[in-house]
Amino acid sequence: MKTSDAFGSLRQHLPFALIAVIAAGLIFTNLGSDYLWADEGDTAVLASNILKFGVPKAWDGVTFMDSDFGARENEQLVMVSSPWVQYYVAAASFLVFGQNTFAARFPFALAGWMSILLGYFIVWQITVNRWAAFFAAVLLGLSVQFLLYSRQSRYYALSMLVTCLLIWTFFQMKSFRESVLFAVLAILLFHIHPIGIVPVGVLAILTLLHRPFAAQRPWLWLALPGIVAFTIPWFVFARTGYTENAVLVPSIRDFFARFAQYLIECASVTPLVGIVVLSVVLWSQWRLGIRLLSCRERDFLLVIVAVILSYAITMALTQRSAALWVTGARYTSAIIPLVAMAAGILVVNVAHHRAFVWVSLLFIFAFTNLAQITPWVLWADKNPDPENKIVAVHVPKRMVDGLVATGSLLFVRDLFRSNPGTLAASCEFLRKNARPGEVVITNYESEPLYFHTRLPQAMKIMRQDTIYERARRHGLPEYVFGVDHARWVVWRFNWDDYLGIRWPDVSDHLLAEGARLNDVAEIKETAWENRENIHFHRFSGDKYLFPHGANLQAAHIFRVDWPAGP
Repeated sequence: MKTSDAFGSLRQHLPFALIAVIAAGLIFTNLGSDYLWADEGDTAVLASNILKFGVPKAWDGVTFMDSDFGARENEQLVMVSSPWVQYYVAAASFLVFGQNTFAARFPFALAGWMSILLGYFIVWQITVNRWAAFFAAVLLGLSVQFLLYSRQSRYYALSMLVTCLLIWTFFQMKSFRESVLFAVLAILLFHIHPIGIVPVGVLAILTLLHRPFAAQRPWLWLALPGIVAFTIPWFVFARTGYTENAVLVPSIRDFFARFAQYLIECASVTPLVGIVVLSVVLWSQWRLGIRLLSCRERDFLLVIVAVILSYAITMALTQRSAALWVTGARYTSAIIPLVAMAAGILVVNVAHHRAFVWVSLLFIFAFTNLAQITPWVLWADKNPDPENKIVAVHVPKRMVDGLVATGSLLFVRDLFRSNPGTLAASCEFLRKNARPGEVVITNYESEPLYFHTRLPQAMKIMRQDTIYERARRHGLPEYVFGVDHARWVVWRFNWDDYLGIRWPDVSDHLLAEGARLNDVAEIKETAWENRENIHFHRFSGDKYLFPHGANLQAAHIFRVDWPAGP
């Protein structure tokens, strides 16, 4: 009898098992095929250095790596301003699988897949309704933005998984053991990304303001001293890097503009509009005396809303609107599973045992964009300049892409296609033509170029950089500070002034030193290899869902010939 009951209990979850298998295919298929893009290269290079030194040093004895002009390093040239968890996770994967693209991405992809499992489990436990949980899992498994985050060698998937774990632990927290677990997860989440401290603060405040959370209050506040001890000092330790990447809001007007821009970014990649509509429907039913949400469901939704609003406030205080338009939701990637879980709970209550309503809403949320903001702003400027707008929206090039989730088809197609870009072509050229130890100069995506070629790079630290004197004291070789001994130049002309140095400055200096420049390759500029933001992601065949910079200037590879010595 017990065996029969257990089998029956498992059988009811078979639809989810199918979704889990499909999601695994979408996340893990050909995971290592595409080259790393710039941010992934940062993760991979520093993870590789952890295997050498035990800490993420920017200097590995061959090349200095830091895209923030040295603002992220301390006196020992150890990178301190970016959270370390992602680097150690990637380093552990390198230790097991070797230093390659698949290993760089695998642990993060696994975290993304586990987020689907956890999201299903949490909603099932909250609602005791497998169809609510199934709905949430389908939204995650079919979200192209979620899948792109999961297939990145970056912290995004870790943030999604640990944030969901933290919130679930909070709901279970009624003992010392759960208090310790909550503290560990909170500390881990902060060191995945500092924005992770926001949900912790939200939950602490809710224990004071929301009576149903009174039972968690003593255990959460018991955990707080440990959380503070292992998080707040890091702000002091890494303040230079944080100030480099944050711009405090200058006025109330700017605050509301940034706040709106953040919500636009969220509503562009999650069904935020849809859950607002569903909430209004349930509220109108509540006004009529029809109460459908359980107390536990209301409490869970309250936490999700509070976390999203707190994310919005934090981002508005620290990030410019134009920066938010470019980075999207990546700093707060946890909103994707949180919104999916909220949608699952709201939909099952609105449907209220009506299968047709549930299936219709599943179709709208999973296979169209009607629950997002995109279809409702198709009239807006398709090529906004976010630097000159109060807020800017993302409008696809074709109307059909705004109405239907066509990105899913492109994503599935690309699982079985190679999608090489400028970086891939540059790496292939250098592997064929450069000898080991020959020095390269590049002005863009230096991290993945180094990871994929392991050629030393010159012109990494300029005199005006904050780290210049420290690097000199460490005795770094002369080529790190200039163009001396460079054999190859990979110049991405579309980003000519990216480092504050233009190509004429570099070429004139090389020529003045007696070098001869030979233009040996022209490479089509395709921008990024595996960009994490769907609004800028290049699918195979140079296909973009949203407008991108047309007529990008071609990249060139130059061979530098130096005069023979006396």
